[in-house]
Amino acid sequence: MLSFLHKRPSRLCRIIFSILSTNSTCRAYGDSVSGSHGRSPVSFLKSFSTLSPPTSSSSSTADFLRTSLGLSPEQALVAAQTIGREPKPKSDAVVALFRRYGFSSERIIQILVKNPQVLCCDADKILGPKLQFLSENGFSEEVLARVLSADPYVLNRSLEKHIAPSVRLLKSFFGCSDGVVSLFLTKRGTWVLHQYSEAMEPNIEMLRSLGVPEKSIAKMLLVRPRALARDVDQFAELVNEARRIGFDTSSLMFIHGIATLSGMKKDKWVSKIDVFKSFGWTEEQVRALVVKQPQVMDSAEERIKRSLDFFTNELKWGPNELCKYPNSLMLSFEKRILPRTVVLGHLVSKGLVDKKSIGGAYLLTDAKFMNKFVQCYLADIPQQLFDLYQNKVKAHVGDN
Repeated sequence: MLSFLHKRPSRLCRIIFSILSTNSTCRAYGDSVSGSHGRSPVSFLKSFSTLSPPTSSSSSTADFLRTSLGLSPEQALVAAQTIGREPKPKSDAVVALFRRYGFSSERIIQILVKNPQVLCCDADKILGPKLQFLSENGFSEEVLARVLSADPYVLNRSLEKHIAPSVRLLKSFFGCSDGVVSLFLTKRGTWVLHQYSEAMEPNIEMLRSLGVPEKSIAKMLLVRPRALARDVDQFAELVNEARRIGFDTSSLMFIHGIATLSGMKKDKWVSKIDVFKSFGWTEEQVRALVVKQPQVMDSAEERIKRSLDFFTNELKWGPNELCKYPNSLMLSFEKRILPRTVVLGHLVSKGLVDKKSIGGAYLLTDAKFMNKFVQCYLADIPQQLFDLYQNKVKAHVGDN
């Protein structure tokens, strides 16, 4: 399964040797950017050092933010240059409306920074009825502030055409307002409101008639409402295609299968299947993989081809191994596959680990991999190899 363990050095083996013998081909990954949760109202905005000279528009907006929200002059200027919209006479009414619903200055700033158009809305005729409708349908002041500061574009949707019918549909599906509130509080939960169509209700009934569990339908409302909003006939074609491929309607993978099919043209789907066939796979083997993990097909063709080339030619994995661990095809080559292969290859070559037992090692979290394959063998792993994995170093493969 691991060809780089053979006596004759493979291309990967030469890469590993290059990594261990020089640092010139490696670079460390930086820390990820942290989120803005818990920060001061405008600390998530641009650094003061990058401010442009204030314009008359930004100055007037800054003055407005200072007087209406109590920001310091510096904070107000940062926010104003991000908002970039001169306040209108109605802007005071907009802020006052949010205040009446208990929104903090931080929440209001988040809304205005993401969606400055709100400042131009009529508070009484446009925004007020939307906030009132949501509050009357189970959204407390705290929840309303959280939902709208996370996705203020909800306020751009029509109350009559989108917000109201979408909430009523969701209340009917969940049986109460609590389910709607819980959905909207999740990441991407408001997508269903942006994608709402009158076809959603009959499409939901179609899924129910096929025995699709309610929890699976709820998942679709969250992850791919656009597919559920399709014309009834189009949605029926997606459902029939998913069943033809072999997805079980009682499995959550049925929903993910429909979601994947809905986001891809048929010729692109066929083209990706052909990539697998070029590595010796049969159509039945491809279907077995897709049924187990349809999101593999969401990857670009080049990424699928690169992953198949590595697992097939370097690790000697065939369809059986990849069908057993299909998520392996969705992993980052530089950040996970190659660094772990280097560590695993060293351990197997030293007889410390059985190569037959490491198939799922690529799927472990970093903490579990470190615990199982690194920390336990610190005395047997060269310091440079340990540093390579510890720092998530990227190997520049090049022409090695």
